[in-house]
Amino acid sequence: MKVCHVINSLSRGGAESHLLELVRAQNNEGLLIDIIVIGKDNKNIFSIEQELIKCCNNIYRLNGPRMFNLFSYSQLKNLIKKNQYDIIHSHQPRSDYMIYILKKYIFSKTLFKWIVSIHGKYDSYLENNYKKVFKLYFFKKLLKAWTFADSVIVISHEVESWLKNLTKKIQPYVINYWISIKELKNINQNQNLSIGFLGRLNKNKGIEDLIKSLNNLQIQFNFVIGGHGSNSYVSFLKGQMTPELREKTTFLGYIEDQSKFFESIDLFIFPSYSEGLGLVLLEAMSYQKICITRNLEPMNQFINENNGYLFSNNNDLGNAILNAFNDINNEKIYLEKIENIKKVLEIYDIENVFPKILEVYKL
Repeated sequence: MKVCHVINSLSRGGAESHLLELVRAQNNEGLLIDIIVIGKDNKNIFSIEQELIKCCNNIYRLNGPRMFNLFSYSQLKNLIKKNQYDIIHSHQPRSDYMIYILKKYIFSKTLFKWIVSIHGKYDSYLENNYKKVFKLYFFKKLLKAWTFADSVIVISHEVESWLKNLTKKIQPYVINYWISIKELKNINQNQNLSIGFLGRLNKNKGIEDLIKSLNNLQIQFNFVIGGHGSNSYVSFLKGQMTPELREKTTFLGYIEDQSKFFESIDLFIFPSYSEGLGLVLLEAMSYQKICITRNLEPMNQFINENNGYLFSNNNDLGNAILNAFNDINNEKIYLEKIENIKKVLEIYDIENVFPKILEVYKL
């Protein structure tokens, strides 16, 4: 089977990380894999290109500026025609729309099977600026394009519910990302608690709420923030901190070595207001880290009181951090939570998830 994945860029994020794991698994299964990248990688974010080279046949890059360019469409059309793919699997909105245009207006519908993966609730991440009107308009076009796909995969039941509220014409397959558990590192009990946050720095991620809760926290701790954000927003966040919290806080910027980050912390806090899946929480759990997250779907589907902590408001968040501090220093409670983390991760093991994707390919 000859498969082509189409994606916006190879700058590592949730969709890109999943693509890398998917291509590795498909390569091990004997599938022939090509990748078409429609845009440039972000210079400030780690690219997965070198890792992909090891497990796929070809990586093609379109030279035109994104999707609103006839030259890009021409390149994409020629690559598809030349390589005669059995399946084209697109992974992000711009990529989805380009395949839709070609499949509807250029190629016969039976030339290849088109699979779409929806990696989040796309209209919940819109900025409040002049771009919003255009993005909402494009999203309506995208929703229509998805109905033209042969199969649609969503990464969680939360995204499934979001999609079904938008249209009844699509019956998606719910297939989570997979994650593998890492070796447990000894925790530094009875010392300063090391608290970590990792994610894109914006208001949607709830980082402002976390800072408010930490400002008056009466325990010994240090705070590390990983993730890319604008200089103006980072300055704003620093301005929200008390002088005492600023002394305890380190802004790490974009994290290239996630293993080093997770192994350096004791407690991971992810206060995001909206996620398609919350992959970073699963990654933290894979390093056997105790996690605190907002009591919203889909995060509360794998974080609960048995393996971590949920909160609904800033007061809850402060109490959750105090409870976590006490529990981490209680070996019995701590080890019980770690065992419960392992049980949750069994659901997200590659052996349970990857076969579901192969089933969709064969339908």
